[in-house]
Amino acid sequence: MRSRWIFRLLVFVGAFALVHRLIVRMGRGWGADQDEVVEPLPGDELVPITDGQATMAISIDAPPEDVWPWLVQMGVDRGGLYSLLWVENGLLRLGVKNADRIVPEWQDLKVGDMIAFTPEGYPSGRYGPTVTAIEPNRALVMAHGTDPGAAVGSWQFVLEPEDDGTTRLLMRSRSSANKPSGLKLFDALAEPGYLIMDIAMLRGIKERAEGRAA
Repeated sequence: MRSRWIFRLLVFVGAFALVHRLIVRMGRGWGADQDEVVEPLPGDELVPITDGQATMAISIDAPPEDVWPWLVQMGVDRGGLYSLLWVENGLLRLGVKNADRIVPEWQDLKVGDMIAFTPEGYPSGRYGPTVTAIEPNRALVMAHGTDPGAAVGSWQFVLEPEDDGTTRLLMRSRSSANKPSGLKLFDALAEPGYLIMDIAMLRGIKERAEGRAA
């Protein structure tokens, strides 16, 4: 009986490891070509020594100035994160409402502001990356950690205009090799979830910028 339980456990662990590896391998470069994966982007300097990097990309049938406002108003207590509400609200109980319009009051983002991942009064506390650089219609750069000068990670959005008037939106996240070991382990286990949510977010931004949000 015990040997059967051990066998089932090993099968489960093996299946989890395989699925985990496949999602991470595919997700880290989702939508991006090889040049985009390796090109330097604003914000790379926040994490000079990294133990992991994801660069995702999506083409948007709208100019950068139509995409930018959706980025600026992100945050669970602002325009939302345009991702999977059944995860954010059903599982995590964040109370997110994803905006389907540009709200002028949320367009005043400044360096030093937080893009909140959790709301006020959340059991684990209010958390989110801090804005470190803003280049309107071009780049929004954020650092994870209480001290942007020693970031444990980065979150970078870059808008690249195309000749046909469309936009290539790149999203990069870099994980510092110097972050605490406990956080490394947690992020490693949770990375597939992060990547799936990020893909949904990029698609949500695309739908809104193109005027197709449900």
